[in-house]
Amino acid sequence: MRLAITVWNGRIAPVFDVAGTLRLVEISGDAITQDQMVKYPRDGGMFSRVAGLVQQKIDVLVCGAVSRPVYRMLADSGIEVHSFVSGEAEEVLEALLNGSFDDAAFFMPGCGRGRGGQGRGRGAGIGRRGRNRCFGPGWKEV
Repeated sequence: MRLAITVWNGRIAPVFDVAGTLRLVEISGDAITQDQMVKYPRDGGMFSRVAGLVQQKIDVLVCGAVSRPVYRMLADSGIEVHSFVSGEAEEVLEALLNGSFDDAAFFMPGCGRGRGGQGRGRGAGIGRRGRNRCFGPGWKEV
């Protein structure tokens, strides 16, 4: 499996659409066989960024927030997207390897995904129709 993780200062980059660094990891079984940090150019627009991941034969992308149009482009390209993830990139990678990735510790604030309430007031993550607008793992588009 080829995995790309957006990174900023050792953490998951908060917004995929403007992330400047990727950690590219190849995993065979339970072992990492390749691991490198690469610059992720921001020029050329979103089509170019998605095409770059496809050219690298990325199977899975782990990132922070991502816009819906870009999410759809990635998913339509066959890339499994785990968005709205936060935390130390190394800890997220370890969780992916040991099967504890769906732990609430890696959800971005306000993206509840299975947690009780959504909070109160502004920034509660509630969309126009009263549903959580975060759409990472477990999110189903209707």
